[in-house]
Amino acid sequence: MQSTEDGGAFMKIIKKKVLECIDGDNISVLKLCNLCEAIYPIYSNVFGKGFISNYLMKDLQTSSEKVLKAIEKVPEETKYVSMLYEYNIKKYESIEKLKKDLSNGIVSFLWMKRSIEFIVTFLEKCYITNYSSDVKSCATEAYNEVLKKYHGCITSKFVKLVLNLTPSREKLTKGLGLSSEEEAKRVIAQCIFVAKPMINDISKTIELHNCNFPDKI
Repeated sequence: MQSTEDGGAFMKIIKKKVLECIDGDNISVLKLCNLCEAIYPIYSNVFGKGFISNYLMKDLQTSSEKVLKAIEKVPEETKYVSMLYEYNIKKYESIEKLKKDLSNGIVSFLWMKRSIEFIVTFLEKCYITNYSSDVKSCATEAYNEVLKKYHGCITSKFVKLVLNLTPSREKLTKGLGLSSEEEAKRVIAQCIFVAKPMINDISKTIELHNCNFPDKI
């Protein structure tokens, strides 16, 4: 288990990575992918070190790697989130053709954003808005709010099993390396303060370009 100092540093690193994503009114695609690398350990802190956490971490890792591969082809044209969408909207004759070409990173970016949003929403509910609820309830509410609408029956059943593995808040707090729930509230609130507006801005860009695809997995 991480020490308290490491845990505080861990959450501070996530906050730092979020701030690095923001460049004035723009959001860097490359820095968002870097943020994902900082987020990976949260899965093992929540679900333990095993198949489930590795599966979820790999899912986010695969999405971010596909996005990186896509922007490496045209780095200047896709430097920021708004540019990534503008470039691809102009490139394709229709939204359907854009969506079918998985090499452009648009679908992968969408899932990457949803994964980040789920983690942020979960932590916000767990330590700020729904603190009186247990961790499983917070995780379930975050899932219902962010991801459930994009999951088919089989995926939803799998996630339900995963959510049964969520620890107590005390164990989660220790897993994040924080000394107390009060410290966790303070540190996580600082992360949410910068992360949530960024996610909202990304969501607006996606909606503006009609790219919040409702397809289920």
